[in-house]
Amino acid sequence: MAKEFKFIHCSDLHLGAPFKKISSYDHSMGEKIVNAPFAALNRIIDKGISEKAGFIIFSGDIFDSENTTPHSRFLFAEALRRAGTAGIRCYIAYGNHDHSRMWEDSIPFPDNAIEFPSDGPVNVPYPDEKDKLADVIGISHGTSAEGRDLTADIHGTSSFSIAVVHCDIDSSSEGKRYAPCRLNDLLSKKDIDYWALGHIHKRAVLHEAPYIVYPGNTQGRSTKETDEKGAYLITVMDGKVAKMEFFATHSIMWKELEVNITGKDITSFIDSIRTIIPRGSFVKLKVSGRGVLDRMIRLEQKSMIAAIETHTGCRIAEIEASTMPDIDINERRNTGDFTSAVIKEADRLSTVPRDVLIAAICTTKASSSPEIMSVFREMDDDELRKMVNDALASVLERLAGGRR
Repeated sequence: MAKEFKFIHCSDLHLGAPFKKISSYDHSMGEKIVNAPFAALNRIIDKGISEKAGFIIFSGDIFDSENTTPHSRFLFAEALRRAGTAGIRCYIAYGNHDHSRMWEDSIPFPDNAIEFPSDGPVNVPYPDEKDKLADVIGISHGTSAEGRDLTADIHGTSSFSIAVVHCDIDSSSEGKRYAPCRLNDLLSKKDIDYWALGHIHKRAVLHEAPYIVYPGNTQGRSTKETDEKGAYLITVMDGKVAKMEFFATHSIMWKELEVNITGKDITSFIDSIRTIIPRGSFVKLKVSGRGVLDRMIRLEQKSMIAAIETHTGCRIAEIEASTMPDIDINERRNTGDFTSAVIKEADRLSTVPRDVLIAAICTTKASSSPEIMSVFREMDDDELRKMVNDALASVLERLAGGRR
């Protein structure tokens, strides 16, 4: 008789992420985003119950901060308890965001939760040593800037072996590295069948046999984390991965869309968004090109956003505009008139050193104060050059006598 079991692998829930910037200008939008990671957690538990999974693996950064709030821990503990009533065990490894375990005494986890320590990997058989179907081996971060290779001392057994680690593999780094390790070292450990990893917010199966898997985070938190987010349901049969199913857990899908305004009016512009982006998405629009919509984008952006949201069913989180009026800049650059002089001055400012550009921006007494100048000095080169482009567009619009 075939020996089969299922488990869920998820990571980077970031429960309790504050989203202060969004909440400050749109309370309802901010509240929906704050609640979305908890909704993702409940979808994971629901999936485990409906699929009769034996256990759920949480591969770190369950909480968004080492200063976990009682509310976040309580809701997580309740979700674990709900899983436990269905006979589902929960294996937990902590990462760089949640290495410090807050409120353990006042909000304990239920008995079905197994937390891996930080002082060395621990092997926990599933379901028990007598009727063992798998060994789950895990280790947690000891600090917020874990410098150890946490995979170094992990070893499997003759049973189906799962390693649970929140780490940064060399081929998948996203900025500052935590618990660094090498892909080749993981591949050399032939006694591990499935590496249940966390930390990278992009879903990635780096290898099969052995499986080396980042499920990504369970809910995108900004336009930097676009498209579907979720977890993996794994079916193991006779000691091998028989099936691997990704399932979505997000309630908000972030999208980034580039739209060119050239030749478009407001209707055709909105139609180009509606045909691509699913309803309910939170969208960052990167708008380029030149045309009649440039003035509306720059001067009436709130009204434009309202029109887009009404007719697409999406929420516009941000518009990044690099548009120009309906003027052929190359043609006007060498006409010798005032418009030509404005274009050439913008060309010059786009190439000067950043200190010269900042000095040109801060020419008034008020703008030349140390406090104001420090704001511009903190901008990167792209942001400063964009200011030149925006200023050129505004001047050209006025010179052309653009109509609203």
